[in-house]
Amino acid sequence: MPYTRLILTQKGSAFELSVKRRINFDGETVEYLAADSLQSYVTGLYRAAGLGAGHSSHSGRRTFASRLVAQGHSLDTVQLLLGHSHLDHVSPYLEVSTRERREAMAAFDDDWD
Repeated sequence: MPYTRLILTQKGSAFELSVKRRINFDGETVEYLAADSLQSYVTGLYRAAGLGAGHSSHSGRRTFASRLVAQGHSLDTVQLLLGHSHLDHVSPYLEVSTRERREAMAAFDDDWD
């Protein structure tokens, strides 16, 4: 939803969108919209909060996606909310903790017995 004005600049206007290009999984060139200035703004917020390296707009997206899955939302829902056209694009945003992996395996072992 690139034209949604959820977050505004300090002047009250929408962040500028740039047209970017990349190669998708099928080898095709696709265009997409990016708000580089918004990304920089979010990174600045992390720094202002004392969170330096390892924190960025993408780390926020990873946390958002991972928490949705942990709350039981489908990968299709996560895909939609992240704005990805392919489900394969969602997996890099998902973080599974060691504790979550152990719990999943323990549940599997319990079911297997």
